[in-house]
Amino acid sequence: MKTATLNRLSVCISALSIVAYACAGGNTGELPAGELSGGSGANGGAGGSLPTVNGGSGGTAGSGMAGGGSGGTGGGLPGTGGGFIDPTTAGSAGMAMVDEDAACGTGMANADLKPVNMLVMFDRSGSMHDCTDGTDRDQQELCPSPPSRWDTASGALKAFFASPGAADLGVALRFFPHDSPAVGCSGGQQATCDAMACSQVLVDMGVLTADAAPTDAHEAALVAATDMATPPDPAGMTGANQGTPIYAALEGALIWASAYQLAHPEQRTVVVFVTDGAPNGCNTDFDDISQLAADALAASTVTTYMIGLTDAGGGGVNQDDMDQVAAAGGTMQAFFVSDGATAAQELIDTFNAIRGMAISCEFAVPVATSGGMPIDPNLLNVNYTAGTGSEVPLVKVANAAACGAEPAWYYDNETMPTQILLCPTACTTVTADPNAQIQILAGCKPRIPTTT
Repeated sequence: MKTATLNRLSVCISALSIVAYACAGGNTGELPAGELSGGSGANGGAGGSLPTVNGGSGGTAGSGMAGGGSGGTGGGLPGTGGGFIDPTTAGSAGMAMVDEDAACGTGMANADLKPVNMLVMFDRSGSMHDCTDGTDRDQQELCPSPPSRWDTASGALKAFFASPGAADLGVALRFFPHDSPAVGCSGGQQATCDAMACSQVLVDMGVLTADAAPTDAHEAALVAATDMATPPDPAGMTGANQGTPIYAALEGALIWASAYQLAHPEQRTVVVFVTDGAPNGCNTDFDDISQLAADALAASTVTTYMIGLTDAGGGGVNQDDMDQVAAAGGTMQAFFVSDGATAAQELIDTFNAIRGMAISCEFAVPVATSGGMPIDPNLLNVNYTAGTGSEVPLVKVANAAACGAEPAWYYDNETMPTQILLCPTACTTVTADPNAQIQILAGCKPRIPTTT
């Protein structure tokens, strides 16, 4: 049974007493219970207490005017019904202004990072039947122990689907060369290179849960599809399924992923392309194959991760070609897993690493709630609280180019910001911590880097 380890990042938003902001599940909402207190009333009036946003009892309105009341009881907001704190309706005494340099109030709301969706395009060509110990399959019907590359790789794929680290991950699945679910993605001697056929997924997008199959129906569907996709024995293959149509398969994967990304801009969709060989059938030019990845990245922000399955000596795939596609697809370089005793675990670890890399360290800038008062982007701070409880204040830098070794953040647009983005140092730390929290403090001057 899966252990419920949810790799979600909690985003906490604090606000000054003059306005409350929140971010929950990507939507603006009311700040949860958290009391914000006013200062001492003028001329001896007791400080009024602002109610909890969820509706605590308000203080008794003071009789003196602010700055001139004599002995009046501090004013307070009405305590009926939680919601936006509107300073214009406060009592006339005890409504102290909060210094922007002072500590911000503490009210918390939760939000998640952009959900990650992964389309896995997985090689089932005849070479996947190769024995991982180098035994020639032409001389015998079955591989001895250890098993074939398909046995190892497909077993690792199913283990990843069942792993705790995959909980909350969106996954869609397609195999190549394969005429299921649409004819035309086979390559081979008949050169069936229909990218639209390759874009028809075998298992549609769904989100894995912390439960084990069959309770997790999506995991069960992925595992069943993998079991049904065993490559035909090379000795009995003719024509259609003998190729490795990398161009058509990647183009199809990117067509599907780009359409899904554009339909779900609040999520992040990536392609994970797994193969053990060079292109065989269809377009075999890696400049053209790389251009597919570059075009998808530019048009829809879909990134392409490449995984090469090699023999024990690192052969079978051209690593420079794989790196070229990965770089064009925005992921710098490919991953490689060689045949051997640790291959299955290495492939599982690779999928988990890609999942972590795909997590987007972006948060929406909090906006005003029902009162309509906008946040001042010049008065915003960001803190990271580790799962261990230690707090790391993040500094603000001007842009991505200004990111350095110090944990930092920046706006997508300094003039009209809509997103808070973490710099690579902070992003790497935060995404590696499944219990991390990000606290956004509204009304506070940003911290500046201590190093240059």
